[in-house]
Amino acid sequence: MDLASELAPFSPSPELLFWAEKRVGGLLEQVKTSATEIHWRDAKIEKLTLELAYLRRMKFGVKSESLVAAERDLFDETLAADLAACEARLDEQRQAAEMGPHLPPAEKPKRERAGRQPLPEQLPRVEHLHEPETCTCGQCGQALVRIGEDVTEKLSIVPAEFFVERHLYPKYACRPCETLTAAPAVAR
Repeated sequence: MDLASELAPFSPSPELLFWAEKRVGGLLEQVKTSATEIHWRDAKIEKLTLELAYLRRMKFGVKSESLVAAERDLFDETLAADLAACEARLDEQRQAAEMGPHLPPAEKPKRERAGRQPLPEQLPRVEHLHEPETCTCGQCGQALVRIGEDVTEKLSIVPAEFFVERHLYPKYACRPCETLTAAPAVAR
């Protein structure tokens, strides 16, 4: 048998071929349109990604962390003093090494007092005395004896006038029952 004669009953009609060509043509057009849309969307995503990276560099980049000249000079002021102190310490250690281990270690320099320095004595002081509510012992009723006080100082200012407020908190003791009583401390 001939292959062409066998396939003849299955050959499509001209209307079917026309419809199939039209349908395939429409699908090819949709594919081209979709590919163009995908290309433009990819381009827009890339543009927005680059803009975002640029804005992040502007906000968080090196420029935002740079110091102006006045701020850089703050570090230069202490740099010379720090270098001199390091060199002096190195010289001391070299001299100690040259002298040998038989010498006693040098005295440690006294550390400066930590915390706030005392307020200047020339400032006028205004004293506030905080007494306990009662001067008798709460347990036995005997009179209290002043044995000391706690003093806190706070720098206050009246416009164009500096003064120091002194808050005194006396401490009392009852000799017969050996109890301590102090004025209530006010929030500082």
